[in-house]
Amino acid sequence: MSVYLVHGLTRSYFTRKVTGYLDYTDRPWRLESGLMEHTAATEAGWNGEIPVVADPDGVPMWDSTGIIEHLDTHSGEDLSVLPPDPTLRFLAYLLDDFSDEWFYRPAVGSRWSYPDNTVAAGWQIAEELSVAVGFPGATVREMAVPTMQASLIRLGVTADNIDSWMDEVLVPWLTAVDTHIGDGGYLLGDRPSIADFAVFGANVARFVGDPYCRALVDEHGPRVTAHTHRLMRPQQQTFGSWIDGDMPDSLIAVVAEAGRHYLPWVAEATVEGSATFEFDSGATAEIESTPFLDPARGVMLARYVDARSSELDAVLQRAGVLQWFADYVDQATIVPDASGPAQPQDNRPCAVN
Repeated sequence: MSVYLVHGLTRSYFTRKVTGYLDYTDRPWRLESGLMEHTAATEAGWNGEIPVVADPDGVPMWDSTGIIEHLDTHSGEDLSVLPPDPTLRFLAYLLDDFSDEWFYRPAVGSRWSYPDNTVAAGWQIAEELSVAVGFPGATVREMAVPTMQASLIRLGVTADNIDSWMDEVLVPWLTAVDTHIGDGGYLLGDRPSIADFAVFGANVARFVGDPYCRALVDEHGPRVTAHTHRLMRPQQQTFGSWIDGDMPDSLIAVVAEAGRHYLPWVAEATVEGSATFEFDSGATAEIESTPFLDPARGVMLARYVDARSSELDAVLQRAGVLQWFADYVDQATIVPDASGPAQPQDNRPCAVN
């Protein structure tokens, strides 16, 4: 049987985003060891960020959003994760971008800052990596954990601000999403969008999967846990339709979360090269942009230009985030062509150690 070969890790944020989508669309896949190398992908320009996925014809692709976009062109309307309505589709991309570029930071930070998470995930990741490298598990763990901890500063996470990331970024997000999705819903209706899989990847691999974070999710967003579990078993679910009509206040509240820290930061950082934001606690985080984030912001603005309408602007205005798009249209680039396999030059969310 032809399968998609996924080079990644089961505890990887972006790997699980993609495999969640593959499960939803009933595409057979297999997780490959050989994490450290992929000759065909390297020859095509892959820079090493996981996952890299080879389709049944052996064609490699990478970048989780791009992979899903490309496969979605062959999924059919019933399974499409990109709403046909331009306003809903833009919101799907906005929330996908928000999850990928912002929650990746406290996800990585919390895994390697809180002992309960570090012990559990450190051993699980070491076990998987040892398949690829052939070293004893303890040796792999002793190499992996300090390496990951040393990378946190580049994500804007420090010992002084990690609690603020959790209290002021993650917890309000969990509360807003929990209220919005209710008992059985998804971000943009009664069926999952690309944004749901971005959130799913973050949760199943990190926030719902790591012990310290799971306690926060169970306390502040138990229906977020249920959302994660539903997408782990998509063939057991019954899906409905996209939101039709006025956007509910609960969705506006979810979108508004992007405007509290992320959109002001990314708007400045992609112009100035870096930006600092201050938590209510008084802690701060200074984060540089990257060669991936700068063009990604240009694409997001291009999506806004393509979708712009009085309806969309009204929704973004209700959420208090319109200015972060309307005032920056001069930075818009072009929307990538999803007809071919995703092979971007750089898809690293942060600078390499």
